[in-house]
Amino acid sequence: MEDKWVRVANLTELPTEGLGHAVKVEGLDVALFRWNDRVYAIEDLCPHLGFPMSEGIMQSGEVICSWHGWHVRLEDGTCRREKERAKVWECEVRDGDVWVKI
Repeated sequence: MEDKWVRVANLTELPTEGLGHAVKVEGLDVALFRWNDRVYAIEDLCPHLGFPMSEGIMQSGEVICSWHGWHVRLEDGTCRREKERAKVWECEVRDGDVWVKI
């Protein structure tokens, strides 16, 4: 299956930096976060027990899961001190719209 870019939101729909925004993309649960003037797309399920990452808090480029405090990096989905990893997707802002490469 070939990768394709999908429009998922308008930038105005995303909350301020630190909070997530949940979207469905091609049947996938994706959490969008703003950080350092960029938007990141990460799987909306904590690799630990599946809590929605969009309900976590983002600090310094990591989303902190509200259930058990797991830290997941926005850039690559890695988890602090754990082998598990969340899926991440390439994300762009074009003319005020957020696009994710699925």
